[in-house]
Amino acid sequence: MSEIRTDTINNASGDNDSGIDLSTNDQVSIKTANTTALTVNASQRVGIGGTPLGYPFEVYGGNGDGIVFRENTNSVVNWFGALNSLGTVGTGSNHSLAFYTNGSERMRVDTSGNLLVGKTSNDSGTASGTIVSAAGVNRFTADGNHPLVLKRLTSDGTIVQFEKDSTIVGSINSSPSVTGIFIGNSNTGLTFYDAGSSILPATTTGLRDNGIDLGNISNRFDDIYATNGTIQTSDRNEKQDIEELSDAEQRVAVVAKGLMRKFRWIDSVAEKGDNARTHFGIIAQDLQDAFTAEGLDASKYAMFTSNTWWEKEISVDAVEADEENGIEAKDAYTYMDTKDEATEGYTEKTRLGVRYNQLLAFIISAL
Repeated sequence: MSEIRTDTINNASGDNDSGIDLSTNDQVSIKTANTTALTVNASQRVGIGGTPLGYPFEVYGGNGDGIVFRENTNSVVNWFGALNSLGTVGTGSNHSLAFYTNGSERMRVDTSGNLLVGKTSNDSGTASGTIVSAAGVNRFTADGNHPLVLKRLTSDGTIVQFEKDSTIVGSINSSPSVTGIFIGNSNTGLTFYDAGSSILPATTTGLRDNGIDLGNISNRFDDIYATNGTIQTSDRNEKQDIEELSDAEQRVAVVAKGLMRKFRWIDSVAEKGDNARTHFGIIAQDLQDAFTAEGLDASKYAMFTSNTWWEKEISVDAVEADEENGIEAKDAYTYMDTKDEATEGYTEKTRLGVRYNQLLAFIISAL
């Protein structure tokens, strides 16, 4: 291999051109203060601050050095370089970084680090486009169309997963049991079954039978509106220990018939005053006493319920708006947190109840 010759830029190589004419394997170097500043080799590759190793244009320097493009002598508009072993693209102070195609801006990173697609400012989603916020609040906005499509291919399963810290708290899945969407968490959720015009209890892996409650003792629904009444399974093949009522049970049934009362709910009176309406039913404590008087335990009968939980009112402070970081303002509020077991600082609560379908059947037996 022939030796590389380094020439200085002060004369051509014997021809009439005004530049340096290199032979094979020769290169030209420009030095300042006896240090190579720029090198051009015979392969038409350029190295700034060093010899090019195999690319058309190479820049060498310390950590953070690169190529800078200036709008004028005072303002850095854009730079390309290497920083901490990373290839980097950046801007100077108070400059956004924009990306163009076909002569139009398509995307930019603003000075707060927000990625904007189809828009030039963080408008909190008031116009079409996408905001991937540096604060983690992302917005997808479309005018007259759906702003987001999430597609899973080949298999059923999780499409969206929701987490609090590192714990999964819910998901949206395609249901493997029926053509529909599952919304819920693990073994407790609903599948929306369009072909059957029904909402079904389900898990993340399929439908679930006889395992999910609607509400609980401390978080109840109010009214249920339906065209028809509920249907309770009453098939002989699913029952055992079928017996007639004992004499003691029949006496309780007679007493229970006389325990029917009219009343008004305390919370309804607090809300509506004199307009609160009158209801008819039985007092659970009275029913419990009727069983006790006959030496029977009311808790062994499904018509009677007693549930205990622990609760505490939690206060949440207000949040100030920070449009730059995509944070919306929120008023202070309180909510009631509940626990299934005794917890320090929480108050124990017990609520008694009755299942009227069974209570009324029980009373009818004494008529």
